[in-house]
Amino acid sequence: MILRVLFLGEGSSDGGITTHIRRIATEYGFRVVVTDPLTERFPQSRQRTVRSKLETIKEIGGVYELVIVHRDADGDGRERRLHEIRQAVEAVMPDTPFMGAIPIRMTEAWLMLDERNIRQVAGNPNGKMDLGLPKPAFVERIPDPKAMLAEKLALASGLSGRRLDKFKKRFPEHRRQLLDRIDPLGPICEVSSWRSFNEDLLAGLSQAAGLSSG
Repeated sequence: MILRVLFLGEGSSDGGITTHIRRIATEYGFRVVVTDPLTERFPQSRQRTVRSKLETIKEIGGVYELVIVHRDADGDGRERRLHEIRQAVEAVMPDTPFMGAIPIRMTEAWLMLDERNIRQVAGNPNGKMDLGLPKPAFVERIPDPKAMLAEKLALASGLSGRRLDKFKKRFPEHRRQLLDRIDPLGPICEVSSWRSFNEDLLAGLSQAAGLSSG
């Protein structure tokens, strides 16, 4: 059977994560259809919380076997984010399995490990400047990974002046491309929150398949 999976990101540029949801599902023999709704088109009052987004989706007839919610841990930690997600899903879709995709601090910490991808997305694949990228063991300790990623992309682009200013404005699209390009067999395997994402997704898919077949 085909599992209907709902993915809720914090913003539209998080949609690259769905590439890896589909890939992992396929690798383990699950057939899935992943819905990534444009929640920014919801009424503004319905964009503020996971619960309000779920309520809107349910009202328009959304039915799913698995809910995946992406939230950055920021300074609150993984367990608090999971608790928030659990409360929201159980209040709106109480019989639906769920999981949290929760990078430590910010998703950008997942995106600073692959030099080749950064150079390609920056439009300067043959650049030779030293990017000074962090090691996997330390990437989740960076206080502001979003600012650092923007800095590394700007450096990799080799641009200056007005061209650099225009380049910086495309950061959300660059971020989405980097998410989509994550090499699952690359350095990110050493990042704990990425391993948790893979393990939790597999567990969620297994639970959803079990309930559906029952």
